[in-house]
Amino acid sequence: MMRLLLLPKGMEQLIINAMADYQPYGFVNSISHYYGDAVRQLFASTAALMLIGAPFYSDFLRAELPFEIAGALALVALAALMNPHNKSIFVVAAIASGIGLTVFEMWALYSYHDSTWAQFVLRELISILFLAGFYFSMKTLRAFLLGKIGKHNSVGEFEKDQSHD
Repeated sequence: MMRLLLLPKGMEQLIINAMADYQPYGFVNSISHYYGDAVRQLFASTAALMLIGAPFYSDFLRAELPFEIAGALALVALAALMNPHNKSIFVVAAIASGIGLTVFEMWALYSYHDSTWAQFVLRELISILFLAGFYFSMKTLRAFLLGKIGKHNSVGEFEKDQSHD
């Protein structure tokens, strides 16, 4: 093995062993067929974008802001409650992301001619994040319904059993 660091031999191995504990946190699926981590990240990102972008995409900020804050709080609450043992939270997450997608997409398209490009793009971006949240919520919900959470696929899973023919 080529040495990349100019450290004493024992120190280099110590650093490599210490860094092995750190795993990047992304859309890594550690539990088979469970996408709650992705939904959590998407909901938190959507809530942040809703709050940060509100001054730029709102038509009447004074009237819309309470609804945007309530929506962001609901998304963060759902994100915090995600876990691989609770099927009902994914039902609620799918409904919430479906409603959010519908509201922001309709808002983007209905006010397309009267809005700026920044308003349109922010509303579309939020809609796309809701769409991704809906997708991963439904994938996890399907796995819950089929009893696949935490179970790996097996070879020959879809082959016919010849003994019953």
